[in-house]
Amino acid sequence: MPAPDETISPPLSPQEREALLGISQGKTTAETACDMGVSDSTVKTYILRIGGKLGTSERASMVDLAYRRGYLDVPGPVDYVVELPKEQHTVLAGLAGGKTVEEIAAGAKRPLYDVRKDARRLLRALGASSAAHAVTRGWQLRLLSPATGRDNSGDVVAMAGQA
Repeated sequence: MPAPDETISPPLSPQEREALLGISQGKTTAETACDMGVSDSTVKTYILRIGGKLGTSERASMVDLAYRRGYLDVPGPVDYVVELPKEQHTVLAGLAGGKTVEEIAAGAKRPLYDVRKDARRLLRALGASSAAHAVTRGWQLRLLSPATGRDNSGDVVAMAGQA
C-alpha cells in the first residue's frame, strides 16, 4: 500500500469509524462485528477500506493515524505513571508507525526473539490486548501524541496528564 499522507479522501464512513473504534479498544473482529450487528466479513471489509484510505495495512498504524487526524477522539488521560524501558517504547513507536515486529527488529538491529519478547511485555505493561489497543493505551498514557511524531521513540517515562 502507498505511504500514508496527511489527508483522507474520501473520509471514513460512520461504519468504518465504528469498526476502527472497536479495534482501537482491543476488541476482536468478531466482537466488533457483534457490537455493530454485522458479520465478521463486513468488519474485515471496513478495515480493508480504512487501510486503503489511510495508506496502511497495519491496524495499529490505522489507530494512530485516526487519532492524529481526528477521526477518533483521543482517549482521556489516566492518573498514574507508566515507565517503559527504551526497547518497549521503541516497539510502541514502531507499531504506531506501521511497522511489523520483524521490521522493528531489523531497524533496531536486534534479534527478532528479543523484540517479540519486548512486544509481549509492552502489551502487559499497558494492559493492552493487541497492538492496536497498545497504540490507544499509548495515546491515553501520553506515550504517543502529535508531538512525538510517528517514528520518534520519545521519552521512556510518561506521566498521564502531562504532554
